Amino acid sequence: MNFLAKKLILNKLDKEDKKFIAPHFRGGAVTPEDLRRIAEICEKFPESKIKLTGEIIIGAVKDAARNEECRRALNLPLYSVAGFSLRPVKICSGGYICDNNLQDSLGLGSRLDEKFSGSKLPFKMVISVSGCGRCCSEPLVKDIGIVATQAGYSLFVGGAAGARPRIAVKLAENLRENEVMKAIEKIVSLYEKKGKTPERLGFFIEKMGFEKFKEEVIK
Repeated sequence: MNFLAKKLILNKLDKEDKKFIAPHFRGGAVTPEDLRRIAEICEKFPESKIKLTGEIIIGAVKDAARNEECRRALNLPLYSVAGFSLRPVKICSGGYICDNNLQDSLGLGSRLDEKFSGSKLPFKMVISVSGCGRCCSEPLVKDIGIVATQAGYSLFVGGAAGARPRIAVKLAENLRENEVMKAIEKIVSLYEKKGKTPERLGFFIEKMGFEKFKEEVIK
């Protein structure tokens, strides 16, 4: 890489670093005071936007009665962090706070979440949507990954992190939003009917055969 190219990249990174204000919570652990402080700052600067890039989990309330009391007091929609279901859709910052977005990734991800999140399945399933090829939401290590391009969306399947990591395989490209929705509906339905516990989607596809799986989904 020549000096000029390196300088341009460093300048861009410097601008990005100054544009975003990202509190560092070691290990993701936060206190009630931390959250109050963030709320106060955002009220003081109403032009600011907040995007959660990971999960917020309230843990360690072990007493059953106290746990139930905590859930009622929170009064927010909850999801299962350990059940055999489709988890909340992971979505990159998209056009919300990022200028690299090529399609409405936040809108698509929200619609996918509304339609599929919580669906009961043979094992857990994770969907991720990324607004560009930088793949900040890690779609290539998710059961279903959607990556926005100039021409539409690329659809990847079979990825996983954890103890048995797998890189997702491209199933289709240049899809319109409605085509993505239809394809994922078919994937979820197929896995729900024929998947085995505790078999993630990637291993289900491997047993079924990729080409046969593709024929079932992309018609």
